[in-house]
Amino acid sequence: MQGSITRLVAELGFGFITTDEGEEFFFHRNALQSTDFEELAEGVRVVFEVGHDTSGDEPGERPRAVSVRLADDAVPAVDHERLPESKTG
Repeated sequence: MQGSITRLVAELGFGFITTDEGEEFFFHRNALQSTDFEELAEGVRVVFEVGHDTSGDEPGERPRAVSVRLADDAVPAVDHERLPESKTG
C-alpha cells in the first residue's frame, strides 16, 4: 500500500500513515525498513504492508503498518522537518 505520514510522535517512536484511499494506520519505528525514523515527517510518502498488532490483551486484533519504507519518489525529511507542499505533492 502507499500513503503519507500524517502524524509523528517522535519522542515515543511512532506515527500514523494515511493511505491514498483515506485509511489510517498506526506504525512503530520497529516497522521501518531501509529508512531511519529521522527521515520521516508529515507529508513524506511511504509504502507499507498491513499486519496486526501482537501486543496487548487481544493480540492480532488491530491492523497496523508494517515493513514501512520510503516510496520511490519520496523526499526524506531531515530530523522530522515539515516538508512544504511542493515537495510532498
